[in-house]
Amino acid sequence: MFKSYIPLLVVLLGLVAFGGCKKSFLGQTPQNAVSSGDFKSASDAEAAIVGAYSLMANSTYWYYNWNYLIDGDVRSDNCYSGGSAPDIDGVDNFTSVATDNQPISEDWYELYMEIGACNMILDNVPAITDPLLTPGLKAQILGEAKFLRAYHYSHLVRNYGPVILQLHTISVDPNTLKARSPVDSVYAQIISDLKDAEASLPVAYGDQASSHSRATRGAAEAVLAKVYAQMGDYQDCLDYCNKVLPPLYGGTGTAGYQLLAKYDWLFDSQHKNSAESIFELQHTEGTITHGYAQGLMLPPSVQAQYWVKFAPPTQDLVRAFKAAGDSIRLASSIIWQFNGPGTANPVASPAHYAATDTIPYVWKIGRNWPGGWSGGSGDNLILLRLADIILLKAEALNALGQTAAAIPLVDAVRARVKLAPITAVSASDVALAVLNERRLELAFEGERWYDLLRFGAQYTIDVMNNELDGNGVNLGYQVDAHRLLYPIPQNDRDNNPNLTQNLGY
Repeated sequence: MFKSYIPLLVVLLGLVAFGGCKKSFLGQTPQNAVSSGDFKSASDAEAAIVGAYSLMANSTYWYYNWNYLIDGDVRSDNCYSGGSAPDIDGVDNFTSVATDNQPISEDWYELYMEIGACNMILDNVPAITDPLLTPGLKAQILGEAKFLRAYHYSHLVRNYGPVILQLHTISVDPNTLKARSPVDSVYAQIISDLKDAEASLPVAYGDQASSHSRATRGAAEAVLAKVYAQMGDYQDCLDYCNKVLPPLYGGTGTAGYQLLAKYDWLFDSQHKNSAESIFELQHTEGTITHGYAQGLMLPPSVQAQYWVKFAPPTQDLVRAFKAAGDSIRLASSIIWQFNGPGTANPVASPAHYAATDTIPYVWKIGRNWPGGWSGGSGDNLILLRLADIILLKAEALNALGQTAAAIPLVDAVRARVKLAPITAVSASDVALAVLNERRLELAFEGERWYDLLRFGAQYTIDVMNNELDGNGVNLGYQVDAHRLLYPIPQNDRDNNPNLTQNLGY
C-alpha cells in the first residue's frame, strides 16, 4: 500500500483545486502548479504521485466515484437517472445543456484538475537531484504520471470530442486560452503518453495492493487496447490485448492476470486487488478515500437512508439478463427490494417503476456499507479488469475477420457464470453476441455507452430511441448525432473566446 503522506496530500488538494464544481477550469488562473523548489527529494516525488492517485479515490471529487457511471450507464440503456437531480435527468433523457453542472461541467473540471496534478509531476520531478531518486525510480514516477494523464484524457475525449491539450502547469505554460485540439491529436497524445508509460513501468510492485492500485505495464497496455478500439483501430487493439492477456487466451502477458473462479468475488470486498484486477482504486472505510457516492444508489435497507435513489437499472437490462439465463451475474449486479412505506420512489417517473413495485437497485458497487450516511463503503473500485480485455480481444478479432478465433474467448467468459457457448457463427451475429456479453459482464462499470458507440453512431441512436419501459411503452428519447457528445461547459466558454462549442448545443 502507499505510504500516507497526508500533509503533502492536503497541500496537493489545495494546489490543484481550481474552485467549486461550478467554476470554470480555463477562465481563471488555476493554481495547479507548485514551484520547482517544492520538489527537492525522492519523498517529495513519491508524495506527489500518491497525491495524484488519491485525487481519483477521494470522496470530494465525483468522477471516479460516481460520474463515470452516469456517463457510461445512465446515458445508455443500462440505468435510468432516478434521484432528484435535473442535470442527471438531462443525461438520461438526452436534454443536457451547456450550463448543466453534473456531470457536464463537473466531469470537465475534475478531469482537468487531475490532469493538472499529473502535469505538476511531469514538469517538476525531472529536475530533482536527490540521489535517492534513482534514474529507474524517476522514470517510474514519470511513467505513472503519464499513465494517469492519458487515462484522464481518454475519458475527456470520449465524452466531449475535441478538447484542450493542457500538457504543462501554468508556471511553465501560462496560456489558459487554448483552442480545442482535434480528436486525432488528443488520441495521439494519449497514445504517446501510454507508450512512454509502458516502457518505464514495472510489471508489478513489491506488494499485491500496489501492483493493482499503481500504474503497471499491464495497465498501460490495457488502456492502449481500449483507446485503439474506441478509435476503430482494431489491429493495434488486438496487439495490445495480447500484451495483457496470458497464454491461456492467446496472449503473451506475464503479469499473471486470471479470471476469478466466481464472478461475485469481484465485488464482495473479500477479494480486493485480485488476479483479475488490472487497475483498482483503493477505498478505505471511514477515511478521506472512501466510497461515498455509492450510497446514492444503494437500497435503503443497506445504506439506511430512505430518500430518493439514483441510477436504478432499466427494465431493458433486467430483460437482457433474464433472456440470457444469466442468473449469476444478475444476482451480483442487481438487488430487488420492496419500496414500501417510509421510503421514497427511487425514480422520478412512474412509467419506470411505481412506488408500490419491488425495485431493482445497483448491487455491484459499494454493497459493504458500514451503516449510516457518513460511513462510506470500503469497497475498492475496479477500473480495469481482465474480462474486459478478453471480450475486447474477441471484438477486435471479429472486426478483423477472425470470427472463429473470437468465439472461444466469449465462451471463456460465459463459462465462469455457467452459461453455454454462444451459437452465433456469422461475423454480424458474433459482433452482437460480444456486445451483449460485455453488457452483462460489465454492467454498472461505466462501459456500456462507449461499447454502443463503437458499434456505430446510428446503432446507438436507434437503441436509445427504441428503448421501452416495463409496460412496453417507448420511453420517448429523441437522440440525434449531436447528443452522442456532451456540450462544452458554458462557464469555460464564457472565459475563453477560443473554446468552441460542439455542434447542436
